[in-house]
Amino acid sequence: MNQHPLSATIVAGWMITVLLSIPAGAHAATKSAPTSSSAAACESQYQRTRPASKVVDKVLLAHARWLEDREAAGGRRANLCRTDLRQLRLTGVTLERGNLEGALLKGTNLRSANLVQAHLKGADLSQAILDDANLEGADLRKALVVKARLNRVSADEAAFYGANLQGALLRDALLERAHFEDADLQLADLSGASLLDGYFYGANLSKATLTDADLAGTDLRRTNLREANLRRANLQGALLDSATLDGASLVEADLESAYLDDASLAHADLHEASLRGADFRYARLTGANLQRVNLEQANLEGANLAKARLDSATMIMTVLYKANLTAANLHGARLHHAVLIDAHLSHTDLQKADLTEIYAPNAHLHQARLTEANLELANLVSADLSEADLSHAILVQTNLQEANLRGTNLSAADLTGTQLNNADLQQANFRGANLSGALGLVQAQLEQACLDEATQIPADLQRPKACPSPRHRRK
Repeated sequence: MNQHPLSATIVAGWMITVLLSIPAGAHAATKSAPTSSSAAACESQYQRTRPASKVVDKVLLAHARWLEDREAAGGRRANLCRTDLRQLRLTGVTLERGNLEGALLKGTNLRSANLVQAHLKGADLSQAILDDANLEGADLRKALVVKARLNRVSADEAAFYGANLQGALLRDALLERAHFEDADLQLADLSGASLLDGYFYGANLSKATLTDADLAGTDLRRTNLREANLRRANLQGALLDSATLDGASLVEADLESAYLDDASLAHADLHEASLRGADFRYARLTGANLQRVNLEQANLEGANLAKARLDSATMIMTVLYKANLTAANLHGARLHHAVLIDAHLSHTDLQKADLTEIYAPNAHLHQARLTEANLELANLVSADLSEADLSHAILVQTNLQEANLRGTNLSAADLTGTQLNNADLQQANFRGANLSGALGLVQAQLEQACLDEATQIPADLQRPKACPSPRHRRK
């Protein structure tokens, strides 16, 4: 529809009125606003310059007076933002609360310096020497600290958000409650450091050294700790949900009550670590070394432990509901009262393991090795033990109702009081076994099994004449 001539005239007149009402220079002011805002971020007269040593000394003296008395004559807070201070010797200086934002401090010697609550956001401290310095509460967000030396530094509650600390040395540093969210600490050395209640969410600690470090209660969720060295580290109660620890060394580490839900620890070395009460739900521990670990009361629901080494591990009351332990090594492990409902243990080595009173209905133990294992009072209702080796095993009062024991080797096993109601015993080997006190065993089951003269059977049953030969499969 064509616009009415009168309406067009009214609109044009209104637009002219609005334009005439805008003050002169307003448009230019709007355009220049970002520049003035940027300038306000650093108002140092030394920015982008390299002041002489005498000038720096003068700034430091005025800053000292300012710290002592904010209203003192000649006192002034140090403002060295974006200033070039590279390679200077500033050992023992006091720059508490000083403004060093964006400053160039590459290779600068700040040993034993007082940088409490100093503003170092975006500063370049690569290769700087900060040994024994005090950085408590300092702001180092997005700072460049590559290969810097911060040994024995005090930096409690310091902010390192997004900082680059690749290859930095932080041995025996005090970093309690410090924030390292999204920081890059690849190849950094934090051995012996105190990181209690620290925050490392999403940080990169791959190949970092954290031997003997104290990380109790530290937030390490979604961190990258691939191939990191955490030997003897204290990780009690630490949050490691969805963290990546593939190939990491956690030898003798303390992870008691730690949270590792959905964490990845493929081929990690945790031998002799304390994992008591830890949460490993749906964690990936394929091929991990867990020899002689303490997993008492730990939760490994849905965890993947395929081909993991758990020989001689303590797993008392451990939850392994639907866990994958296929081809794992649990030789001599202690699983008393462990929960193994629907767990996958096919081809698993459980020789001489303590499996007393385990709760393992529907467990999958096809071709598992259970020679000399103790399964007294174990619940294996409907479990698949086909072709497993249970020779010389103790199965006293074990519940094997409806279990699959096809082709299972139970030679010389003690089945006193074992419940065998509706168990499939086809081709099961009971040579030399004690079945005299077995419960629920019927003649039809014995007829399918393999016995010899040494097999003890219930008094009310007849010994089969011969072991039935395997049925030929139809082609």
